[in-house]
Amino acid sequence: MDEQPAFTERDFTVPPSAKRRAEERGARNTRVNRDTTRDRFEEWCVKEGRIARPTTTTANVVAYFDHLMESGKKDGSQYSPDSLLAYLSRIVTWYPAGERPDGSLVRQMIEDYRLEEYIPAGGERDRAAGLTLFYLVQVLDKIDESTRIGRRDAALLAVAYGKLSRGIEVADLLVKNLRVTDDGVWAYTAKSKTRRSGEGKWRFIRDRADLQIVRRVRAWLGDLRELGADNPVLPLFRALSTTGNLKGRGNATVRGLHLSGRAINDIVKKRAAVAGVTYINGLKVTSHSLRAGPNTDMKRAKVPLADRREAGDWGEKSLLPDSRYNRPDDTETDPLDAVPLFGQFKEDPTSP
Repeated sequence: MDEQPAFTERDFTVPPSAKRRAEERGARNTRVNRDTTRDRFEEWCVKEGRIARPTTTTANVVAYFDHLMESGKKDGSQYSPDSLLAYLSRIVTWYPAGERPDGSLVRQMIEDYRLEEYIPAGGERDRAAGLTLFYLVQVLDKIDESTRIGRRDAALLAVAYGKLSRGIEVADLLVKNLRVTDDGVWAYTAKSKTRRSGEGKWRFIRDRADLQIVRRVRAWLGDLRELGADNPVLPLFRALSTTGNLKGRGNATVRGLHLSGRAINDIVKKRAAVAGVTYINGLKVTSHSLRAGPNTDMKRAKVPLADRREAGDWGEKSLLPDSRYNRPDDTETDPLDAVPLFGQFKEDPTSP
């Protein structure tokens, strides 16, 4: 009989770096949101004389969500039903299988809250406007591309629209993720929200007179060369000072040299505001508008759903490009336009 190996203590020792990776698995934003939700629940339980850990009761969870619906946020606004559902999932999954509180009653409470309180009070799903090409051109025209910050922002908007990017995907781009030709730009996505693993994906964005993506990307890459920041493995879009120099990022330990998704969102909102398109069709312009906008344009141009799924890196069976991400603009139509200014109707000379 073969002898069994004699394991030593080393065979059962996990390196500190591996332990850290295991404990911090998952996207950082997801971990932060999860931990914050759980901490708030535990703090509330302590304040109310209830027990949150190591196990809890269904009654405690029901009472907590009743508190959230009754009290609302600190700023006086209501919690959205979708946020509450996300909180519920984070809290329930905090406990081992078999010891988890029953969330079914809370889900029914949230649905009743949606129908009876949230919607009647004016609440709605927080959706971004579709920054279609008609409006994007207006935003780009208001950018001073004689400055380095202007050239960065113009390239950022053109790339994000062309590849239907989420804000964080723009922030994650590296210099090597763009390849420029005279005809267009190849843009690479290592992973996306719906494609967490597997091979990366290249997308070709053809140059066109309105988007001018080749000129804008080349101009920004030229700036990166001047700044000594064009190493292929460095972030494509960088934080700049008001004078156009690289900002120090020594304290940015989480994202490093990368911009955050929030920073991308701020850039988009500020540029849109300067162009007078803070809202489109009653919806706010945000970084996600650069995902909804091109999909809306392509749908209007009768591009097949399958091709739009491919362009936007949606799942092969996703209906989102035809539902939530199709946001046509009808703000140009108002029946009141037929009413003369100040209500001064011209008298009909033929009337008695």
